[in-house]
Amino acid sequence: MKTWLLAAMALGAVAASGDPARAQEAVSLPLVQGMEFDDSCGPRPQFQGRAICVQGPLASISTAADAYIAHYVAQGWEVVAGEANGVVLARRRAAGGCDGLEMAAFYDETRPVGPGTTGWLAFAPIPGDLCPGVAAQ
Repeated sequence: MKTWLLAAMALGAVAASGDPARAQEAVSLPLVQGMEFDDSCGPRPQFQGRAICVQGPLASISTAADAYIAHYVAQGWEVVAGEANGVVLARRRAAGGCDGLEMAAFYDETRPVGPGTTGWLAFAPIPGDLCPGVAAQ
């Protein structure tokens, strides 16, 4: 439970400081099997307009998260930090420094968990330079 909250709180900080247009522009997100877009971001309305959220069965969230990570890795991103329910990805910029992207997994903790429980993944750009002072390679 603690890692769910840490990931959600971290993304909340990013979402609160981000620009809604930048979130949509910076995050190229395909739908993986069993997931659908959710503009409301379910139980995390503070992400609405600042992150791109997808929802699907909680039982498949881990598989969907792995598919999304593979998608971003194929685009040149690499996982630089993470816990069970959230990861941070970075991609080097040609001019130096890095772009950052955060993915957080969560569910509605106010409802009982069962076979029909919905889970969400939220994706948001990390403002600024994730690795300042690092020269492009």
